Amino acid sequence: MHYYRKIVGVLASFLVIVLATIPVFNDSGGPLMPRNASIRGTGLVEAVTHKEMVQYVSGDRIFDGNGSEVIWRGAGGSYIFHAGDRYQEAWQLHLPEIQAMDLNTIRLAFAFSDSGINPEYGTPSADILDYEKLNWVLGFLDHYGVKAILDCCNWKDMAGDFGSQKLIDDWVALARRYRGDNRIAAYELFNEPEPDTWDASVTSRTDVIKAYANLTDMVRAVDPEHIVIWQSFGYLAYTWDIDKFAEVLQPYLKPNIVFTFHRWLHKEWSFDVWNPEQMSYISVEYLVRVREKLNVPFWLGEFGSYSPFNFSNTEYQWTEQTLWRCEEQVLGWNLWMGRTDISKPWNYYLSFFPLKVFNHNLVRQPWNPPDPSFVGYVVDWKGVDRFEPYRVELWHNGDYVTLKHGIVVRVIVNHRLPDGTLEVVSDQELALTEETTIKNIEGTVEYSGDWNTKIYPVGYVGSV
Repeated sequence: MHYYRKIVGVLASFLVIVLATIPVFNDSGGPLMPRNASIRGTGLVEAVTHKEMVQYVSGDRIFDGNGSEVIWRGAGGSYIFHAGDRYQEAWQLHLPEIQAMDLNTIRLAFAFSDSGINPEYGTPSADILDYEKLNWVLGFLDHYGVKAILDCCNWKDMAGDFGSQKLIDDWVALARRYRGDNRIAAYELFNEPEPDTWDASVTSRTDVIKAYANLTDMVRAVDPEHIVIWQSFGYLAYTWDIDKFAEVLQPYLKPNIVFTFHRWLHKEWSFDVWNPEQMSYISVEYLVRVREKLNVPFWLGEFGSYSPFNFSNTEYQWTEQTLWRCEEQVLGWNLWMGRTDISKPWNYYLSFFPLKVFNHNLVRQPWNPPDPSFVGYVVDWKGVDRFEPYRVELWHNGDYVTLKHGIVVRVIVNHRLPDGTLEVVSDQELALTEETTIKNIEGTVEYSGDWNTKIYPVGYVGSV
């Protein structure tokens, strides 16, 4: 690798610097922050570090450079915490929290300098990439055994970027710079490629797959080693129709890829039906099923709670339960820390750690999701907006789903009022003794305005 040529002739001059920056370890082997020592990358440190292989994918598992399976346990936010020139101080402040959570990856969110940021959006989710700053962060994390996941982090602020030549050029420049750098676990090519982020050449979900595949090929031309991450579900997948997803994806699937999935349940009405533990199974169900179908690793790359960050909040309980499900199934997880800055510690989730369910040996446990689900009961559907094993949502006039007999469903019909709030018009359980079609109607004389229909499976005919 190109780092090796830095060693010759500089070993002696760098030796003192390297010794000064080696972390101090306590009796249990855990790293402690050296007093009055900055953590800096040097030519010698890079040469030694990068002799190891980068992490890689084999089947539906991720392995480190020594051939041992790994699970990504991490958190993430802007790569310099919106701290400007005080970013080194910010990382020093957050280090104890990272160690307390025993994280082995950090999702470093950034934006390229020419990203199409909407000036009306306000504070973006990530700071503009500065390679000098990023190199310092990579060196800092490497000293503490933490790998970086580089995340081009759109959140409704990179209009027109996804699928563009501009994005390709930016990623190729980054990949050429970091080829073979084992401080980096993976490249996350684009966060949440919603339609308003699409280049004019991208007009469908299939085009999203093609854009990911093309960008991956361009990156691999200069850096054939690093794992790349594609976003699944919603923006890429055909809802939970896994067979359809696999059929469309197969011609474009690449080796050494991890799929990411995000799950947020803020003010989630599903908690009216299921408790936090059940919702954790429901949330992880998709990852387990699609991983098995595609034989590709999945990573819960973003999830967490809104305030209050305590166990009085069902979202907070669900977040801990979801961590446990990921551990049981050896699915990587990453807690999103939002727009964390230098004055906001990463202490939201410290009460979860050390995790009560921690998979030391990475043995996948039997999977027992709640019953019933819609799997096997959907006969036909059209225009469904949310289509998952445990919920169906119909948002537009004429959307429908047809279900087999034998299942009991809860059907909630909502009407959006002029002030934007939702009025529950009906909430009923239906025992389907024959094939039944449930349709959403709006924009008519009887159902004027904005209506939606939500459907859950709650039991089987004869058992409830």
